[in-house]
Amino acid sequence: MSSMSLLRDFKRHIDELIRRLKRVFISWFVLLILLMSFPASVFNMESFLEGSYIPLSVYIVNTMANYVLNSPLTSSVHLIFIAKDLSMGFELWFLSAFILSFLISIPHLILEIWKFIEPGLYEYERVFLRRTFLPLIGCFIGGCVFGFTILVPIILRAFVIVMMWFNVQPIVTYMDFVSFVVTTTIFSGLFMTTPLIIYVLVRVGLIPIEPLVKYRFPLYIGIYIIAAIITPDGGSFGSAILALPVILFFEIIIQLLKRRIKRTSCCRG
Repeated sequence: MSSMSLLRDFKRHIDELIRRLKRVFISWFVLLILLMSFPASVFNMESFLEGSYIPLSVYIVNTMANYVLNSPLTSSVHLIFIAKDLSMGFELWFLSAFILSFLISIPHLILEIWKFIEPGLYEYERVFLRRTFLPLIGCFIGGCVFGFTILVPIILRAFVIVMMWFNVQPIVTYMDFVSFVVTTTIFSGLFMTTPLIIYVLVRVGLIPIEPLVKYRFPLYIGIYIIAAIITPDGGSFGSAILALPVILFFEIIIQLLKRRIKRTSCCRG
């Protein structure tokens, strides 16, 4: 095949990728506008007519914040929220809509990327990736739920308890609080997908299984260190809560891979 043909094929693939990413961008932008402008009280016409207009993104973020602050794990936590400047309300309004619209657009992004790479895969690769797609999404959602319902309240409680040791009143900006909740939740979801991603990479032959089995205990120490870095408090308690489920999941994945290798060796023998 000539270099000109290769360049034309490459350009065609790039154009297709850009076209698919444009679709994702348009859907994300529409969601962003809707979340910033659509009234949360649209189904309550009495409140809507009274002028109690609250954008949907603000309502969702406030509902999440109220859940965290009223969780059984944070029942004794009392925070005082302040605004460091007058524009913070607008920043929160845009940031909440931006993050929510991005998260909602992730399935569309994954679908477009899948449609882009699918024609170049072998049939067994398509079947394998289709089978691992739903578990991967499930791990991410489960990790986000775990982070939001368990990890965030525990770390928040630890924050306040340590402040009380020094007789310090917990006064924070609402922006810092929302950023803490969102960051912890998303990082928890991403962290929980790591073992399954390693499993996929091993199955497709990009990573050998032997080093994982041999050096898994130093790997678990590394997982704990990463958990300590990405948890906002950096404390050992919150890091352990995030790291232990991932380490357990990692060990299960490694045992499954070892059994698969044994079965493959027996069949060859």
